[in-house]
Amino acid sequence: MSPPLPVPRRPRTLTAVLALLIVIVAAYTAVTAREARAAGALLSQGRPVTASSSEGGAYPASAAVDGNAGTRWSSAFSDPQWIQVDLGAPATVDQVVLSWEAAYARAFQVQTSADGTAWTTVYSTTSGTGGTQTLAVAGTGRYVRVNGTARATGYGYSLWEFQVFGATGGTGPVGTTPISAFKPVTASSYEGGNAPAAALDGRGTTRWSSQFSDPQWIRVDLGGTATVTRVVLVWEAAYATAFQLQLSTDGNAWTTVYSTTTGTGGTQTLTVTGTGRFIRLNGTARATGYGYSLWEFQVFGTVDTGATTPPMLSGPTRPPATTDQFALAAPADGAMVTTTRRPALSWNAVAGATRYQVWLNISRTDYDFTRPGALIDLYTRVAEPTGTSYTPTWDIEDRWTYKWYVTAVTGGGTVTSNIRRFSLYVPTLEAVADGVSIVNGARDLNRSGTIEPYEDWRQPVETRVNDLLGRMTAEEKAYQMFYNAQAFPRSGWHFGPAQAPDLHAMLLASSGTRLGIPFVSAGDTIHGYQTTWPTQSALAAARNYALDYKLGDMQRREQLEVGTRGVLGPLAEVGTKVLYPRIQEGNGENADVAAAQVRALVSGLQGGPELNPRSVLATVKHWPGEGAGGEAVIVFDAVTIKYHMIPFRAAIEAGAVNIMPGYAGSTLLDPGGPGAGDSAPILRYLRQNLGFTGLITTDWLPSGSWVGAANAGSDVMGGADPGAAGFSMATFLANVPAARVDDAVRRVLRLKFQLGLFENPYGDPVNGPYRQHTPEYTGLINQASREAMTLLKNDGVLPMRLSAGDNIVVAGPRASDGGACCVWTSYFHDNHGSKSIVDAVRARAATAGVNVYQDSGPAPKLAIVAVGEASYTHGTNWVKEQPYLPPDQLAVIQNFQRQGIPVVVALVLPRPYVITEWHDLAAAIVVTYRGGEEMGPALASLLFGDYAPSGKLPWQLPRALSDVLRPGGTDVPADATEQWDLPYDLAATAAQRTEIRGHIDAGRPVPTTYGNPLYPYGAGRTGW
Repeated sequence: MSPPLPVPRRPRTLTAVLALLIVIVAAYTAVTAREARAAGALLSQGRPVTASSSEGGAYPASAAVDGNAGTRWSSAFSDPQWIQVDLGAPATVDQVVLSWEAAYARAFQVQTSADGTAWTTVYSTTSGTGGTQTLAVAGTGRYVRVNGTARATGYGYSLWEFQVFGATGGTGPVGTTPISAFKPVTASSYEGGNAPAAALDGRGTTRWSSQFSDPQWIRVDLGGTATVTRVVLVWEAAYATAFQLQLSTDGNAWTTVYSTTTGTGGTQTLTVTGTGRFIRLNGTARATGYGYSLWEFQVFGTVDTGATTPPMLSGPTRPPATTDQFALAAPADGAMVTTTRRPALSWNAVAGATRYQVWLNISRTDYDFTRPGALIDLYTRVAEPTGTSYTPTWDIEDRWTYKWYVTAVTGGGTVTSNIRRFSLYVPTLEAVADGVSIVNGARDLNRSGTIEPYEDWRQPVETRVNDLLGRMTAEEKAYQMFYNAQAFPRSGWHFGPAQAPDLHAMLLASSGTRLGIPFVSAGDTIHGYQTTWPTQSALAAARNYALDYKLGDMQRREQLEVGTRGVLGPLAEVGTKVLYPRIQEGNGENADVAAAQVRALVSGLQGGPELNPRSVLATVKHWPGEGAGGEAVIVFDAVTIKYHMIPFRAAIEAGAVNIMPGYAGSTLLDPGGPGAGDSAPILRYLRQNLGFTGLITTDWLPSGSWVGAANAGSDVMGGADPGAAGFSMATFLANVPAARVDDAVRRVLRLKFQLGLFENPYGDPVNGPYRQHTPEYTGLINQASREAMTLLKNDGVLPMRLSAGDNIVVAGPRASDGGACCVWTSYFHDNHGSKSIVDAVRARAATAGVNVYQDSGPAPKLAIVAVGEASYTHGTNWVKEQPYLPPDQLAVIQNFQRQGIPVVVALVLPRPYVITEWHDLAAAIVVTYRGGEEMGPALASLLFGDYAPSGKLPWQLPRALSDVLRPGGTDVPADATEQWDLPYDLAATAAQRTEIRGHIDAGRPVPTTYGNPLYPYGAGRTGW
């Protein structure tokens, strides 16, 4: 091993003195400039900061935000480099001051971000001058970054100070965004369906209405200490003549900040001054004989989220290769923290240490989902104390596997401690009238008057599992392996989705069973709950994994609102077979894209790198990879199985603890055997070769298969109804060994304890629905649909160049089909006004004065023809061996083309089609996939040029049917001309297929350029 090369140094003394003088003078100039333009407050000083690199320990990123003009950050000597500050809360940024050392940036951008992943440039230059630059900017975000792309010297980038000015609170300017929107709310009462949350949802058609008596109140939890400046009350006819606005830090002691006995009703805009986490309107005299009724209760100001926001002084980082160089002291390894959210961390002193770095594997949203490895083994630097202890400055979330270590920084380098674990669980118990008493701070689930170990949340999970398992009868255990809790309250599972009040009633029934074991409701809402995002194959066209995380997180939040704690997704399938109908639900044919998507979706649904009390249980499917054959048989061999395992391994690395085997058997893993759910060899491969220790839930099997599935190693019988004709639990127990039942039920109970269900089994059936399908969520899915839209062809007709008064036609069977956007049971979009393609085009055209006709119209400038398959699940709309447009859809394209009317084909593409027959007839082709509920609006915006296309095909498109199937063939391996288990092989030669297999066998990424498709994988225009 060669010694490291010396790092080039340069004299600093004169440079430092001159730069310091420049900083002092410039600081005065900057201050006067700020006074002249009334910049906001300094937000960045002392905030958590990260950088792409640092030039040794003497020039850390933190030096650029410490307010000390004599300390600085200096990067490595290469391009690009960046420095990023976390402002702790969304902020409106109006000015950035950069005080450069002599090593400045010639080209750089100032960027803002809401999440530290997706960046918006608010300032850019290629002619930076160095010195002190005072930059007027306009942007919003929690994070601000200087991204250097060209250095002015041969050294790195070096900043004495990086100052960000503005105001925090909300994602828009202070005073325009209610800090109360969609926040948790309670009230003294409500009347009819007029729930308290209706007053916070921003919808002018919903309202809170109280009972017809005095006093009444409505209270909002703002989520952190808030500085309140204004309250807007939009009253219905039943208003208050006397009321008070009150603030509180704890929801108990209240301070009145506004009071009146002469309320006028209507819309009241009230200027107030005060701080508190909770705000309450307390009505003491009604103006009518009815109750108090508010269309909107809007609170304005700023919220300090610092108490719940961890400092992130680094990106997600793996620990050093060398550890155990000194010892951690407390908490003890494996400790369970149950009394505080801010446990003190301590360690032994290291001689010569100037400071210590504390690293903790906090949950993050900005993981690199393309990188392999367990997410739970990624750490964040959260503090740099000089002493040997650290108490967190924020409330640590409930989680079962926190890991931490400390690095000591000395004059000679760094040394690293051992790594320890602890769990933290400090639940707030739900107050629900379910007959379960609170005894000694825990729910007395069996109503015994004392707290048993399984009821005591202070006990380790395994202690609780063992205790409860020992109390259960054989029949009670077996019920945990079955569904249909709506009819059998002792069942462990419920097949959703259900309406919130119905689900709540079922959960109440389960609480009344002998041991009070809650069930998990899980449904096939595989691409969204109330808000429906594009299917995974569409997301694979966008390849925005940070957005995928947000979509999973959005679904998690919506489901938690009503107590739905599971989902039967996502899919970890790689779609390498064109004729597989459910290829639409998978991730395209690139296994690495599939892996990144699955990592992002699983961690989003979980809300972190492991299952925790705020998670939705993801059920990854369909093992062992039906994309390599379909629901009848999986044909991968000892080489190609490696490719199809990639996303399943990724799911496990993301913390997935529930996997669903599909209907198909495997010619490799169990030749001639049954489907995966009742095949012991197929399930054994999952346990032994992938190291999976979690739950295995079958797909929907007939009752005659349940005993075999359990004995094969499946833990939960998917969708299984204990009341099925011809089935009895006694027969099941007589044929499944007790040890196998115990093994399965132990896994079920472990997950339920980890989900926190025994402390908080319910959602909020009254208010929760009002916090679903928010404008923020709609914006996310619109973005996802836009990014998926793929422009395959454009002969210059797009974007549409139309004048007011021009006519266009929207035609085709998918034009008015409101369901084609979506599949399976992600279908709530109909309740929220989702627009079809024709309605969305009509709405967008109206803003430009363009007339839209359906099917036909006078002298149209062009025709938008929406074709493809309507929504389906297991079976395609037309014969699956005919992956092309049927004659009636083809005729629509041909008829317009014959009239000389340019045709823009909007292709709803759930699976790869042969489009050769009509390709040349179209002036433009836009692929929408199953684009989610915003598919119509996203398409309309694209056609009118509101944004440029960027989506890329997630599959190859065959040039001819013969690339897929022999003439007259059917969907069997003998008739296939593509290899069902190989990617990128349409019309490939034998030599090319050998090369593809060689890449897979060697663990290399497979080039996407094989074969001779009409359009290759990744095709799609970026821009027009």
